Amino acid sequence: MRRARFVTLGALAAIGGAVAVGLCSRAPERVNARLGRFRGPAPLDPAAQCSVRPLSMPTGGPAVLGCRDARRVVSEVRARLAAPAGEPIPNAFASATTGWLDPHGLWSAAPDAPAKALIRRHAAELIAEIEKSPRDGSDCTVAREIGRATQLWVNDLRKIYESATSDSPKRAYPLATAAVFEDDPVQRPARQLARDLGARGKSFRAAYGDAEHAASKAEARLFPELSVEQWAGAVLAAAVRAYVPAVDAHGQWAPLDEEWSLYAADSALDVGPRLWGRMMRTALGIVVLEDPTPPLEQGDLVLSIGGIATAGLSVEQAEQLSRLEPAGGETVRDVVVLRKGEKLPRRFRVSLDDEAPAEPLGDDFEVTRVSYGDGEVAVIAMPDVPDGLGEDLGRTVSELRSESPTPLAILLDLRGNGGGSIDGAAGAIGVFIPGAPMFPLRRRGGAVEVQRSPAPSGAMRWPGPVATLVDGYTASAAEMIAGALASYRRGEMIGARTFGKGCVQEYFDDRSGVGVLRLTTMLFAMPDGSPLQGVGLLPDLSLGLPTPREREKTLTATFPAWRGPDIRVAGALGGPEFPAHHGHVGGCTDAVVCSALRHLGAAPPRRSAARGHSPKRGAR
Repeated sequence: MRRARFVTLGALAAIGGAVAVGLCSRAPERVNARLGRFRGPAPLDPAAQCSVRPLSMPTGGPAVLGCRDARRVVSEVRARLAAPAGEPIPNAFASATTGWLDPHGLWSAAPDAPAKALIRRHAAELIAEIEKSPRDGSDCTVAREIGRATQLWVNDLRKIYESATSDSPKRAYPLATAAVFEDDPVQRPARQLARDLGARGKSFRAAYGDAEHAASKAEARLFPELSVEQWAGAVLAAAVRAYVPAVDAHGQWAPLDEEWSLYAADSALDVGPRLWGRMMRTALGIVVLEDPTPPLEQGDLVLSIGGIATAGLSVEQAEQLSRLEPAGGETVRDVVVLRKGEKLPRRFRVSLDDEAPAEPLGDDFEVTRVSYGDGEVAVIAMPDVPDGLGEDLGRTVSELRSESPTPLAILLDLRGNGGGSIDGAAGAIGVFIPGAPMFPLRRRGGAVEVQRSPAPSGAMRWPGPVATLVDGYTASAAEMIAGALASYRRGEMIGARTFGKGCVQEYFDDRSGVGVLRLTTMLFAMPDGSPLQGVGLLPDLSLGLPTPREREKTLTATFPAWRGPDIRVAGALGGPEFPAHHGHVGGCTDAVVCSALRHLGAAPPRRSAARGHSPKRGAR
């Protein structure tokens, strides 16, 4: 069943409607941290750093890994991580493996499925089995034992499905469009679900025949006829999928026909056009719940997309299939739907326009002017950190500077901002601190790289006072922005201690060639070297905001804090103090913003608790 998906500080780009896998961002410079001298950032070579390919069309079958390939993926994971991997917790690993093996609540997640107890009993052995060297020639006997039990179980369920009694054909449409699958934890016995699915399938056949092969594909995918070796491969794929987040809180592995699940929560990525906003799987297909793309309508039962039946797909496969991007050079895709009250399915042809211009990310800004002292403060709310944040913020600043009256100061509202792109963070910082070294980033081998802020044109810079408003949900790239301004003494920070995510994820095609990895490969520190990972940023001024239940340091399989070198340059230190309000702050629609402005304009100047020591004179 489903796993949590994290917002990552990653480097993923959409290029020409395809997915670019790898570190597709401005290449940080590599430095000797002891020298205190830094070259300009190396130019990006897309051919060398990014491989571009379209998303794969789903197969409908479970992911399968051979024993050697599973070990190759695990070995790659352990080698690439930013720090040595810890040991997975067997019970948590067993629960995750059980869920990933079974997308339907039939094969292993159901309370009566034999594989559930087997996986829990042999979890430690299964971990040891996939952690062996890829050069080890021994068989994955534990996975094979679980695979054999699963094969027998699914064969029995198939018989129950086939022997089910058909419901009335008059109820075929309501049964075909009603919810049938459970999210975790699965409570319904698999035998009961198999019987229910069989009744719905026969009712559908009686009313509509095998339209778009919905009924036959449902049976073939829900109760697949696989060999013991194939079921063992499915167990290994599920085990690898459970293993990666067990050693990396922000890591994941996904097979190629489900890889979109790795990118879906990444705010640095433009998700592009899809057939729907929200859907529900049913016994015979996909029901569109929200935001259908015309000519689809809300409530449609989608039977096939591009000739691929939707019945029996996993959630991840269905979402990947919904993306409107070319898979093999085609410009249109056929979509077949069944609508309430109609006896025959409808076939629509949907255009795949991969040249459509992206919506400007700056539209996500909410800029509010608040009466302050004898002028106004511009409050800019940033919900996330996309790749183009620097350019969008620069344009916003340029507009503010051209308006009359020009704001006295800017308050960046980063509350609830879970982060996004390194380039986006560096670009935003460049609006206030142009052309300066920002973050030391450390890889597993000890090599330290440095990210610099760009130097935008004069009109897109803000030379005036600035401050940041943060809370416990401010994380990752958003912490980069607030932390850099505080570390360079450019802008005060107010609010509450931040989340503390000081690590970077990258995407890779795995070496087995059947999946994609997202892994934590670097740790970063603030410009003064102060650690962020697991620590967070302590604001100059506290507002006593609610404390989140979860922080980076509370996650399982997170990484230790890292203190880096002080890379600040003396010439970029400092900036104008936030102006006093002389008792006048008004016009706030958000009480927290009003409180922040009152504190900023009333308190004597303070320096960040994360400021570290001052750089040496003459540092460059």
